Amino acid sequence: MLVRDELLERASKQSGLDDFGDVPFVDALDAIVDALNDEGRVDADVRARAADMLTGVLVKRLCLVDDRAQHPDIAEEIVTGPVFIVGQPRSGSTHLHALLACVEGVRAPRLWELTLPSPPPERGTYDSDPRIAAVQAGVDATPAEMQVRHPTSATRPEQCNGLLEWSFLNQAWMANYDVPSYRDWFLDADYTPLYEAHGRTLQQLQWQYPGRWVLKYPKHLLSLHALLARYSDATLIWTHRDPAEVLPSAVSLTGYMRSLNTRDYDPVRFAREWVVIEELALQRGLATRDRDANEARHIDVDYRALMRDPVATVEAVCEQLGMTFDDVSRRAVQQWLDDNPQDKHGVHRYTAADFGLDPDRLRARFDFYAGRFT
Repeated sequence: MLVRDELLERASKQSGLDDFGDVPFVDALDAIVDALNDEGRVDADVRARAADMLTGVLVKRLCLVDDRAQHPDIAEEIVTGPVFIVGQPRSGSTHLHALLACVEGVRAPRLWELTLPSPPPERGTYDSDPRIAAVQAGVDATPAEMQVRHPTSATRPEQCNGLLEWSFLNQAWMANYDVPSYRDWFLDADYTPLYEAHGRTLQQLQWQYPGRWVLKYPKHLLSLHALLARYSDATLIWTHRDPAEVLPSAVSLTGYMRSLNTRDYDPVRFAREWVVIEELALQRGLATRDRDANEARHIDVDYRALMRDPVATVEAVCEQLGMTFDDVSRRAVQQWLDDNPQDKHGVHRYTAADFGLDPDRLRARFDFYAGRFT
């Protein structure tokens, strides 16, 4: 059984630190701990792995708070004009994120610094930091099938989970664990602490290596109103793809993650749950967009155009962002494309029927979105 105070003590012992900072987190930690303890489909082995994960996040929090105390200048950092890619999962958002990361002046967080952000990364050692090898070792230990579904590496840009997880408001845990009580708690939460943690981590990472942030996370759509309250000058890039293609792919990826932690994983049951979450994310995100007086901050990118001519798409996005796309950036984008062909790690094979999904019914259900953007 997980016990919150034991996790806090364990993290303090591992780190030698005891100041967890002023960003609220106890209620959120209690919600995930209670869910992992009480949900009938989460067994003891899963809870043990989760205990290690939660302890690691608490250690990360302790170290970030300590860095901020040791280096007060971190708190003076200003995050200006961040760009968030917020399109549906499996709509080209990861691809576009990696391509924009090749543009001169862009700062896209890499997996290694999201995983181990303390001490703050430095520009001079950014490509040779020993944390890269440590994080890559963890990547290499993951199942090869995961690379087929979602390629990653220590030096590849990664989504915002690592910026916000130490608030303990983390949608990814809804994907990895069958924790319906945490899901229900999360969907009704105050997201202010999430974006406070997010912003403080960006300050940490840019302190000695500045740049314009280009970030990515589809599930920001669930809390987009809170994101815009925290980053009033943000620009949002919406990647668009037919939901009948997106949803089976998303369920296949996320369902694989869930299956690793669920003894009696049922793909059809999971698909029903996850499609509701994706529907809610789009409904919430579009409602925030429609209320936003600044329509100019929203950039739409079609998946088909991105895949057909990625260089031209990146150039067009840069123009809309007011960023220079010079020959150096163009060559870097092309080099990334040459080095990372589609299906580099293998073909992601699945069908909608594997999850009890019907493409025509999905299109009808998501017509509120597809009829507007795809």
